[in-house]
Amino acid sequence: MTRHAFISMETVFLKSFQYIRPESLEEAGRFLAGDAPVKLLGGGNTLLLRIQSGEEEPAILLDVKHLPGFKDVRYHHNQGLKLGAAVNLQHLVMGLEIRRHYALLHQTAQKLASPQVRNRATIGGTLAWASPVSELAAPMLCYDAVCHVWSSRGLREIPLSEFYLGDFQTALAGDEIITHVHLPAFPNRTYGVYRRQTVRHDGRRMIAAAAVLAYRRQQALTHWRIAVLGVDDRPKRIPEAEAALEGAPTEEEVDRALHIVQEQIHPVDADYARADYRRASLNVLLRQAILDVIQQLQSMRS
Repeated sequence: MTRHAFISMETVFLKSFQYIRPESLEEAGRFLAGDAPVKLLGGGNTLLLRIQSGEEEPAILLDVKHLPGFKDVRYHHNQGLKLGAAVNLQHLVMGLEIRRHYALLHQTAQKLASPQVRNRATIGGTLAWASPVSELAAPMLCYDAVCHVWSSRGLREIPLSEFYLGDFQTALAGDEIITHVHLPAFPNRTYGVYRRQTVRHDGRRMIAAAAVLAYRRQQALTHWRIAVLGVDDRPKRIPEAEAALEGAPTEEEVDRALHIVQEQIHPVDADYARADYRRASLNVLLRQAILDVIQQLQSMRS
């Protein structure tokens, strides 16, 4: 039975809204197609704070966590990994299939907030929030993640590399819901590194971050992935820099890749870090991450 509730939030300083827990995507779609302002509720970590501050004023809060399939996790060695939109971030730390087959995602997830926050925050909600410093986006971009979305008009697949449009903006239409995220299968000999720099004692204020991934094919290093954060209005991959590293990159080719990245980022000044400092920080982080990946893959060959 669908749960409806009118909640007066005076005791916690929130404005009143209607809480609804639909039993199907079709039911959720009817609310999204209506005239009332609707917000989707996943973990609610950020949304409820924004409602409390008055930045968001939904008439309806649509709790989609319990929709069928939204908490599914499925891995197949040929088909890859399916993560339901309501799977919490803590699963990325604890899930055996993540640790074995998507080590860069596991490594990054350990740095996301705290276990308490990770136990509530959901994958779909975190990606849809589209923060320009979303740390979850970095490994997801490296693993060629695709968001599967539903609306009453049909299904759509949006590669994560095309999902982010700018500051807190995505390619999602207003009536679309992320149902799950798919990561393709990667070879066993895949290695990745995530490095970040934040303001000391305040991990929420990102200066710069980089995720690098590569795998070996036919005794050569190929198919690199580079994703950067904190230096543009969205998390982004740099395919041109990845191409510069194809094969077994020399020191000059690493320098060339770093130069390409610098040409394609647009950091801005913040009260805690100037744009030129963010550029320099990213350069150091990215160089070390690339060298770490090269060293690891060379040791795997030996």
